[in-house]
Amino acid sequence: MRTRSSHQAPRRRTLLLNLPVAILAILAIAIPSATSAAAPPQFFGVSAVLPTETDFVRMGEAGLGTYRFDVSWRGVQTTRNGGYEWGSVDYQVRQAALAGMQPAPFLYGTPRFISKNDAAFVPPTGSKQNRRGWQSFLAAAVRRYGPDGEFWQQNPDVPARAVKSWIIWNEQNAKAFWRPKPDPRDYATLIEISDAAISSVDPDASIVLGGMYGYPNKPNIRAVEFLERFYAVPKIEQHFEAIGVHPYGAGVATVKTQIKQARAAVKKAGDPNVGIVVGEIGWASTGPKSSDPVVGAKGQATRLQKGLALLARKRRAWNLLGAYIYVWRDFEIPSACLWCPGAGLVQFDGTPKPALKSVEQAIRSNR
Repeated sequence: MRTRSSHQAPRRRTLLLNLPVAILAILAIAIPSATSAAAPPQFFGVSAVLPTETDFVRMGEAGLGTYRFDVSWRGVQTTRNGGYEWGSVDYQVRQAALAGMQPAPFLYGTPRFISKNDAAFVPPTGSKQNRRGWQSFLAAAVRRYGPDGEFWQQNPDVPARAVKSWIIWNEQNAKAFWRPKPDPRDYATLIEISDAAISSVDPDASIVLGGMYGYPNKPNIRAVEFLERFYAVPKIEQHFEAIGVHPYGAGVATVKTQIKQARAAVKKAGDPNVGIVVGEIGWASTGPKSSDPVVGAKGQATRLQKGLALLARKRRAWNLLGAYIYVWRDFEIPSACLWCPGAGLVQFDGTPKPALKSVEQAIRSNR
């Protein structure tokens, strides 16, 4: 948990001060500390598209300590008063834990009983009924995968890696993920109600803002501007422990620039101690040449090695809490992101790319 600024309400800080030292030691795994010299095992993570059991084993063998994945409300609950179908989530949590990785879910999505079309990114803030539904979904997720959760009780054969850090939404500064258009104040409402729901079940849980790309085209909102308008909501900083960034671009220099700009924005907002989670970082070996992140197999390997080394080196200075690679394996399903299918560390058939070796070396060198 982060140290609150002097102007912030002491709700979460007071909870920590009243806990025994032994429990505080356990809570340290919620979001990795940025104070020690070597990066902790959970600092380096990865996302995957439709991963197989073999994929999970190989991710763990590569030294990746965190598995970032999506939990869609639309995919879990199909009717407003219906139950929750956790099968696909259980699978990913189980396989990640068996592979020695910490599950790191980001929660998003709009069920069809709220948004009847295929737009899964209409925020659930439009009515009290929708807000209560979202909160019930979050609370159910915490009860299942949080400390002493139902999943861990039902699966004693799985190493307990309770979720203590919950990422709320994804790229909320982009129209593709926040319909009809990005709205920092509306997102602040989502964070407030999400904090209330999650904390009602696990008061010690950490809330992380969804990752934001720094320079999206209009009508999307640049990450720095989005943060400025988000922080304009009174006392919003009381409701989360870290912000998320997706610093994509042609090279490592843009990674550095976007994180420094985000760091400057939170400092200007009076929240200098907030953590930063690099929820996605990556480049593609194949894809449209017009896309900046498409840099070829050698360029992908070089940039990932240098990028991860930079993040590990600046971990304390920038208060970085995690760096998660996008993506483990190339995929062939349709994607609005034209370069993303070629961003894997391994090819679609599992053949390693040069990037995999570079990532493994970067992890070994920075632990």
